[in-house]
Amino acid sequence: MFSINDKVVHSPEGVCTVEDICEMQIDNKTRMVYMLRSVVKHDKVLYIPVDSHKNHLRRLKTREEIEQILTIEPDEVQFLSQNINKRANIQNHAIYEDDSVMLIKLIKLYIRRKEQSKLSLGDKNWLKKAEQFLFSEIAEVLECEYNAFLQNSHRIYAIHF
Repeated sequence: MFSINDKVVHSPEGVCTVEDICEMQIDNKTRMVYMLRSVVKHDKVLYIPVDSHKNHLRRLKTREEIEQILTIEPDEVQFLSQNINKRANIQNHAIYEDDSVMLIKLIKLYIRRKEQSKLSLGDKNWLKKAEQFLFSEIAEVLECEYNAFLQNSHRIYAIHF
């Protein structure tokens, strides 16, 4: 269970602050919910049932876990499916299942492809969503301001390319 003011990761929103834990009517039942506010989109508020096993909430990773994730390199052959639906399933699975290893591999691969002008519009949109999700946590753990981190993130990845 989380407490008020805890920072948590919500899939797919990214880092949120627990602003309240309160009762709410859901499907004609009174349930306890977390009221979460996105740290990136400050006007976005989510209400997530406390007792749901599918609430997609977890604690932030440690600095060591973040540093380890940043060193992971992609296997390009694994992700270059020409089948748009297959690629979309892999992309969505990475975010919604909070698969940090897959996320960093895809993000690094897509950044490389973007630099070579080989990225579709759909992949560009997914990359932006994935970066928001992962970078919100990295910025929080490394105690950086999110927008500053986002502007410099490609330099950070370049170290590991």
